[in-house]
This record gives sequence, C-alpha cells and structure tokens, in this order.
Amino acid sequence: MARLLLVEDEPAQLDYYRYLLEQDGHDVRHATCGKEAIAVAEQFCPSVVVMDLVLPDMDGTEAISRILNTCHKAKIVINTNYESFRLDFRCWGADAFVVKSSDPTELRTAVKQVLAKGNSTRLESRN
Repeated sequence: MARLLLVEDEPAQLDYYRYLLEQDGHDVRHATCGKEAIAVAEQFCPSVVVMDLVLPDMDGTEAISRILNTCHKAKIVINTNYESFRLDFRCWGADAFVVKSSDPTELRTAVKQVLAKGNSTRLESRN
C-alpha cells in the first residue's frame, strides 16, 4: 500500500478519485488547495502526490516545489484538465502527466507506473 496525497479542488472529482485510489489499495489523504496540500504533505510525507495544477490559492507547480522540499522522494503525477500544461517547463520534472477524463484508467495506470519505477534520476539528484 502506497501513501498518496490527492490534491483536487473540485469536490466531485476529489471524491471519485479518492474512492478509486483507495480501491487500488492506497492510503489516500487529500487537500483542496495548495496550502492545505503542503501542510498535509509535511505530516503525511506521501509516496505519490496526484496534483491538480489549477488551485484556488496558488499554482500547483508552486505547491509541488514546496512539497518536494519536505518530501524529497515523493513521486509527482500531474492530473489536470489542460493539455497545454504539458508544454510548461515547470511540469517537465513530474513523473507522470495525465489529462483528466471521465475514464480514470490513465490516472490509475500512471500511479501504478510511478510506484513501480522506483527512484528516478530526478529524485536521486535531490538527495
């Protein structure tokens, strides 16, 4: 069982993703904004952060950076509605990039893949 932090500001999507990830056997904590995500990460230190990029209080990439300052080995799965973020250099260091859809298969697969990968070069360079 992996420790996941799910950051999503849309209540229905949050509930749906949380349910699915828990069904996959993960210990899931959640946050609905960047500041809350940082606070939860400091206490929980997740293995994987599933991060929405458009949050009400800060840019998701800023939240990722602050979370990784505390949880150096956390894997990042960006989960966004906007394909255009794939071109944003601040997203290039993520372990996976998923565009939200009504079919959660891609998100579930991305989480499984980043957990299976082990430590990546990006993470090793921070240790």
